[in-house]
Amino acid sequence: MRSFFLAGLLALAACASAPAGPQRYSGNWDFHFETSAFVTDAGEGPYWLAGEGDSWPQLTAPFSQAGSPWGEAHIVIEGELSAPGQFGHLGAYKRELRVTRVIESTLVSVRQ
Repeated sequence: MRSFFLAGLLALAACASAPAGPQRYSGNWDFHFETSAFVTDAGEGPYWLAGEGDSWPQLTAPFSQAGSPWGEAHIVIEGELSAPGQFGHLGAYKRELRVTRVIESTLVSVRQ
């Protein structure tokens, strides 16, 4: 009986750790060689930011328009936050935010 109770608690905790379905996020994205760090406006993260479908060209458009492949942008997106794990280069990030829709991507700075 106790093991069923503990298993239920663990399942409930796993469900609570990552929201189901796309959520809206706003914050700064720092993108350069082996780095794709997103920190929300509320200071959550950094999360490894990954684009799906046509979202990647939309995310990086401000950098390419400024003539650079890298930089920092303030973005508003919809996406799905993964459960805790190891993501990004050398597993440096505890979570991954998979972008499903770009609402806004504004250049903050560029890197060469």
